[in-house]
Amino acid sequence: MKTLKNNYEIPPEGIETPRGHLYPLPGTGKQILFLVSGFFTAILLGFIVSDIPGDLSDFAKGVIYFVYILIFILGYGAWASWLGAIAFKSFKLPLMKILFGVFVRKEKPDSLEKLLPSREQAIEILVRSQKAAIIFFILSWPIGILGGVASLFMNTSISAIYFFIIIVISALMFGYIIFYFGRRGYLPFPEDD
Repeated sequence: MKTLKNNYEIPPEGIETPRGHLYPLPGTGKQILFLVSGFFTAILLGFIVSDIPGDLSDFAKGVIYFVYILIFILGYGAWASWLGAIAFKSFKLPLMKILFGVFVRKEKPDSLEKLLPSREQAIEILVRSQKAAIIFFILSWPIGILGGVASLFMNTSISAIYFFIIIVISALMFGYIIFYFGRRGYLPFPEDD
């Protein structure tokens, strides 16, 4: 069986786990390329959607651009925070329990291997981090609706309701596409110093 060259030995078809499917992680170059192209896609989508009515003011166009950029930036920030919570629960909480036992109860730890996750635990952490990308789709709902509400107050030649629907649907589609690729490992993990 062919496997990808990484520390987890994830086969190209992925691994089915009790928590869900673990997709193989693409290379760092592909992840960075996706991150940069995702940002520029947000700008491009803002340009396309703001150009549909054809007669928007510069401020109104900026508001439309802001909707998609906000989905991307807030989504990535929320996803990174979610990964921090997963890491805290998986690594730092057990470490704190061991340190509490050492310093307060004066107990010796059984082994240092308790600090490191097993292969199964590491795979579970990876699945949870890939599934956390759903935050992009979740955030696209309120941001898309707020952008749609803002569009109702814009003077445009097309119907305000149509423009509202265009903005909301395109925001949801953008959030889902980022989630889809993030779920498959195309978002680079934030580096923690």
